[in-house]
Amino acid sequence: MMMRGMTAKNFDPVRYSGRWFEVASLKRGFAGQGQEDCHCTQGVYSFDEKARSIQVDTFCVHGGPDGYITGIRGRVQCLSEEDIASAETDLERQEMVRGKCFLRFPTLPFIPKEPYDVLATDYDNYAIVSGAKDTSFIQIYSRTPNPGPEFIDKYKSYVANFGYDPSKIKDTPQDCEYMSSDQIALMMSMPGMNEALTNQFPDLKLKAPVALNPFTSVFDTLKKLLELYFK
Repeated sequence: MMMRGMTAKNFDPVRYSGRWFEVASLKRGFAGQGQEDCHCTQGVYSFDEKARSIQVDTFCVHGGPDGYITGIRGRVQCLSEEDIASAETDLERQEMVRGKCFLRFPTLPFIPKEPYDVLATDYDNYAIVSGAKDTSFIQIYSRTPNPGPEFIDKYKSYVANFGYDPSKIKDTPQDCEYMSSDQIALMMSMPGMNEALTNQFPDLKLKAPVALNPFTSVFDTLKKLLELYFK
């Protein structure tokens, strides 16, 4: 069960699914705005066989391990060459995004799709993800939150083969209290979380400030993105 378009040979979206921790990254430009102070960034990937796409729920804690959480839901899709033109929006034609695989945020139509390319992965330990037309966005993923400095240095050096400057890739602090997969699943099943991840912003009427933070902070992030995009 393979997806066409990925750099990784015979890319298997089922094996790629699950939880990945970002341990280092380079994020410039629009895609990186609002993520400069992120700690504990991670993504939960799930393959939708019917749609032939991968849903990704990305979480980040801002400012430090005790900061506020933001999250967003995207979808990775790979298209054949003949399907790309018919699937493009007018904005995406202006942006000249031509990758076969791309990440789109369906509920944020003002954000053009971004290339999404798994350059390399062994599925069990690491993944290298490119997210831009140039060398302005790269993520080093690990299946564990703290794989150690040798792991990070190894893959920083590895991405030099693809034209990235290892000295510009920042470590992503993974210094939050560890949440098990069951705890993540519980958080994602909380009332309002689906609306928060898809930017629907319901009136949640939550009284506990700790419970409210993850949802209100998504709105703040969206507001910042809007200001950056239309300024």
